[in-house]
Amino acid sequence: MASSLIAIAVLFPFTAGLVCLFLKNTLLRSGLVALSAIVLICSSILLFSQGNLPIEYSPAHQWDSVILVLDYALLVFFLFVGVKDILKNGWSARGVLTSGLVLSQIILLGLFEFVWAPSVPLASEPAFFIDQLSIIMCLIISIIGSLILLYAIKYMKDHEHHQHLSVTRQPRFFFFMTILLGAMNGIVFSDNLLWIYFFWEITTLCCFALIGHEQTKEAINNAFRALWMNLIGGLGFVLAIIYVFTNYDSISLQALITNPAVAMAPLFFLFMAAFTKSAQVPFQGWLLGAMVAPVPVSALLHSSTMVKAGIYLSIRLAPAITDTSLATLIALFGAFTFMVTAIMAISQRESKKVLAYSTISNLGLIIMCVGINTPLAITAAIVLTIFHAISKALLFMCVGVIDHSLGSRDIENMEGLVRRYPLIAGITIAGILSMMLVPFGMLLGKWAAIEATSAMSGFISPLVFLLLIIGSAATTVFWVKWLGRFFSVTPGIEKIRFERFSFLYHAPLIVLLAFAGVFSIGVIPFYESFILPAVTAFYPNAIDTSNGFFGSAAGLFTVWPLFILLAIAIILVPVLFKPKTKNLSTAYMCGENVSTSADSFYSVADGETKLKLGSMYLDTQFANPHLDTGLKIAGLLILVSMLVVVLI
Repeated sequence: MASSLIAIAVLFPFTAGLVCLFLKNTLLRSGLVALSAIVLICSSILLFSQGNLPIEYSPAHQWDSVILVLDYALLVFFLFVGVKDILKNGWSARGVLTSGLVLSQIILLGLFEFVWAPSVPLASEPAFFIDQLSIIMCLIISIIGSLILLYAIKYMKDHEHHQHLSVTRQPRFFFFMTILLGAMNGIVFSDNLLWIYFFWEITTLCCFALIGHEQTKEAINNAFRALWMNLIGGLGFVLAIIYVFTNYDSISLQALITNPAVAMAPLFFLFMAAFTKSAQVPFQGWLLGAMVAPVPVSALLHSSTMVKAGIYLSIRLAPAITDTSLATLIALFGAFTFMVTAIMAISQRESKKVLAYSTISNLGLIIMCVGINTPLAITAAIVLTIFHAISKALLFMCVGVIDHSLGSRDIENMEGLVRRYPLIAGITIAGILSMMLVPFGMLLGKWAAIEATSAMSGFISPLVFLLLIIGSAATTVFWVKWLGRFFSVTPGIEKIRFERFSFLYHAPLIVLLAFAGVFSIGVIPFYESFILPAVTAFYPNAIDTSNGFFGSAAGLFTVWPLFILLAIAIILVPVLFKPKTKNLSTAYMCGENVSTSADSFYSVADGETKLKLGSMYLDTQFANPHLDTGLKIAGLLILVSMLVVVLI
């Protein structure tokens, strides 16, 4: 049963994607996409209900040959893309980087497969190893990813209608969206490093194709940036495979993690691959550039796939770097990314850019927890991974609905959205609150991260803690600033109106919001039955929930009292502080009000001036290209420090 469910989770998306590619009928294609979503959701839940973890499984050996052939076909395609770009545009940096990185992988992989280790894979090592962490990731990928697929059916129809396309690009779009889910399941299930590498590169292919979907010059440039940056990670993966096999006679990820005498060099190479995938500074450019893609692509890349591949690999590798200098530098690296990208998010006016910086920042926080590497820190990393996936998918899809309603993704144009589009505004506000406030689980993850950091020892720990504090403050600023635009109302703005409920737009959002709420309110049983088994596979339990609170060695997270206080505040504040009509007066707008206009006043020389409300973005301070370059250099220096540490 388990082997069938594994096959469905990995292979069915590839099959459905291929059919989508050749299916010209829109209705049939939409039906197939919906069917794929249902099958993936059901198979992931059934696999979760199987129990008896871990599961080890190896399909027939013929699949090793299939993977080998497809791996080279993929690399040859990447090489073709790079060479074609050079032939078309001259010796461009992107073409040279792409070709060079792919060629390096082809040569190294060829030497490994056919010269150094022609007998791999080793018969005694399973292709798949599925434990609780794999199951958590599979549920994130299959359920959240499938909800995004359902949303994309209507979104892409509206998107292409607005673009007045004569020929639809949806077959290709749904092909890559669907197979990305299968490849992600392949990554989290595989134990054989060659298999993980293959699925890893499939996600790179999907990312390249989906970012370049619009076929504009900007889209193609950003797609190439995503390609060569992720190929750096692919090269790291190949180097790690070669090192592991030549030194340990194995290509099992599980054997690598559990080897007490493992060297740090292959782990560094694998972490490099993870850092590129999860867009850590200095590799953040590809994820920011991915914002040119349609909203469902952004939602998928940021929540349940692609960046989460890097996070999954980092958490998976964590037990192997306990009490090492590499772990300390990884904690510093993650905290650095968390802080700088949270600050840079303050300067962003476009909502998708704010979400993109927020994603990179939160991934940095998770990487920091992996580096701290205590049981509490790893608990925080898994909690943040789950709740971030839910909230970020929700928020990206909200932005897509707002964009199609307003015709803009600019935060400044969302002024008074609670009065103009109360349904989507309410869901978006709840989504933003789920990233920063009780009763939502992200706050539990951040509490655990802060407590884990406070217990950190070593001379770098004060610096990591300082970066965490500044980053947390900046996070609050950019979220609250955005929330303020929803509620700020210029005098004379139109009255409340309720938008039409769209099932494919609003239903996935409501389901995700329900997940965020239900799992947060029932967070203790959710933690005990779902998260704790993943942590205790390698670490002791660091959280005591026996008294109904989350207790660690450093303090308490009192879930229910916080819920009750929040509920009292929500109920009492409007009742006690309800403004009385007789006390209301016309707003003062820096001059005498114009009697015939509710939003104008007399200014210099009695000239009429329109009132403008807006937020402060500190563009010159935080959106400065010199600052961006400096931060990339700083991130690169931390990476170089890691390499030096593992080599000496």
